[in-house]
Amino acid sequence: MGVRRGVLLLACLAACGCDPVARQKALVTVLPGWPTFPAVEEVCRDHAERESAARREKEAVALDASNAPAKRSEHLPFAEKRCNDCHNSNQGAGSASEEGLLVKPREELCFGCHKDLLDRPFHHGPAAVGDCLACHLPHDSANPALLVLSKEKLCAKCHTERRRAQRMHDRFVEKGLNCIGCHDPHSGSTTYFLK
Repeated sequence: MGVRRGVLLLACLAACGCDPVARQKALVTVLPGWPTFPAVEEVCRDHAERESAARREKEAVALDASNAPAKRSEHLPFAEKRCNDCHNSNQGAGSASEEGLLVKPREELCFGCHKDLLDRPFHHGPAAVGDCLACHLPHDSANPALLVLSKEKLCAKCHTERRRAQRMHDRFVEKGLNCIGCHDPHSGSTTYFLK
């Protein structure tokens, strides 16, 4: 850069003071090839796009978190390593059947602790016959309440028939509500186990 151009540059910068926009204009004028600022509209548009993308990403992360399975659920005796609450320690691992390893027959086992599940007059089929494993895992699960599937999918595993008040049920599903919001899954005072 020539001396004359350097002096001109210093004079321009001194005249501009600390104002960055004026300084940039002086640099662009005096120094060919000096990068120019983008137009204000472009800067604003780029900023708005970055903010919008960041917001969408944040919403996607929040949505993923809300759809993610809840923290693993564990059956308390299993978590506390109280295997003898359900399993017969007198039977060896080579026992002929799973039933021989349980302290009670499988259909009665859960009701030893969960006594009040069938205290109402109408009983859900699996609960009525003690088939708790149709819906629950015995030790731990990736779903709440030891469920074999998520609350949203579990009932549809067996209940494939057309619902009474189908339009109402369809609206509930569209709104993200699940069956246990209205129905007790074990027993109830009405035939449809309404809460």
